[in-house]
Amino acid sequence: MRTWANELSEHTHNYVRRGGKHNRQKQVALIIDFLEYTDSHEKITSLHRLGARNVVNFWKAHRNLSEKTAYDYWLGLCKLWGWLGKPGKPPKPHKQFEAQEKPRQQQPIFPDIATALRSARESQSLTVLKLANMAGCEVALIESLEAGKSDSLLPEIQGILRALNIKFYVGQQQ
Repeated sequence: MRTWANELSEHTHNYVRRGGKHNRQKQVALIIDFLEYTDSHEKITSLHRLGARNVVNFWKAHRNLSEKTAYDYWLGLCKLWGWLGKPGKPPKPHKQFEAQEKPRQQQPIFPDIATALRSARESQSLTVLKLANMAGCEVALIESLEAGKSDSLLPEIQGILRALNIKFYVGQQQ
């Protein structure tokens, strides 16, 4: 029997005996699958030699996993990390890595603040009253801004911009 398998059995024996047995057996099976993959590509002499690099290589090789299956593997790896006393959590599944690597989508640029406020409020399905409550301002201020009739200064409307998650740029966007 491999060394890592002996080390793993010390952790899994009591884990599988208690709690939801079916789920725990499935989690252990996924952990073993990860370890067998890692051992076949890089010989593992001890579980404590596992690191983030091994997990990232696993995700790269298993890009075809569904979101749910990748998440199940990640939960199993979190359990393994806990058993080994490793700090933090293991790297997340590949689909979350790909989302970070994608170029940022171009944000819409609006000609005036009235159009931006109305569009952002409607896209979030907020009423004027609900937005006023979220931003801590008067309903009349939002209505006048959306109508393009207000002479309010930026400090007066910052709460509204924050509530709608609007980034405000003067001049050219960087």
